[in-house]
Parts: sequence; structure tokens; C-alpha cells
Amino acid sequence: MNDFFPVVCADRLSKIGLLVKARRLALGVRQSDIKVTLGVSAHTLRKIEGGSELVDLRSFMLVLWKLGITDTVFASLEGVEKTSEITRFTDEGEPHHSIAKKRVRLPKPKPEDF
Repeated sequence: MNDFFPVVCADRLSKIGLLVKARRLALGVRQSDIKVTLGVSAHTLRKIEGGSELVDLRSFMLVLWKLGITDTVFASLEGVEKTSEITRFTDEGEPHHSIAKKRVRLPKPKPEDF
């Protein structure tokens, strides 16, 4: 199962990688600057810019934040907490906290399901 990665996901990461590199170059930020300010290695930054799916989420988000493109990359999530997909599982108050307590048991997927 670790060998499977949907093409649409790989394509999206590749586009984000191009955006990251273009923004970094536009700002005149060197890879070594990212390492110093965020503690993200040049190797990890190259993986992000190359669209690799093998990058830890923390490093990925820190780089997007540092370059000021978090909102650009995740624009489609604006207001998502108010959609029916989320509100039907939440109680009054803070949506994240009430949905975080919910648990569900699903059958384990089989390779033939994909």
C-alpha cells in the first residue's frame, strides 16, 4: 500500500512545489535562509519544491507560512468549518474540539478496493 499515491495528489504537490520555489525566488530567500529561520533543511526544502510526498507536514506548513502562501495553497478551505460536511458532526461551540472527540470504526481497506 505504501507504493500507491494518486496521480491527482502528486500533480497537486508538484504545483505547490513550483509555487513554493517561485515565491522563494521572488522574495530573494535562499535555501540556507529557510534553514536558519525555520530549522528546515535544504534537503527538505528541495523535496517540497520538487513535489515530493515524503515530507513531514510540519516542515511543509512552516515553509508555506514563512513564504506567505498558506492562504493561497489552502484558499478552498476558507469557511469549511461552516459546511454541512462538518457541522453535522459538531456540537454548539468550537467545531474542531467537538468533532475531534468523535470516533468511528471502519473496516480495513483491501488492496482490491483501490
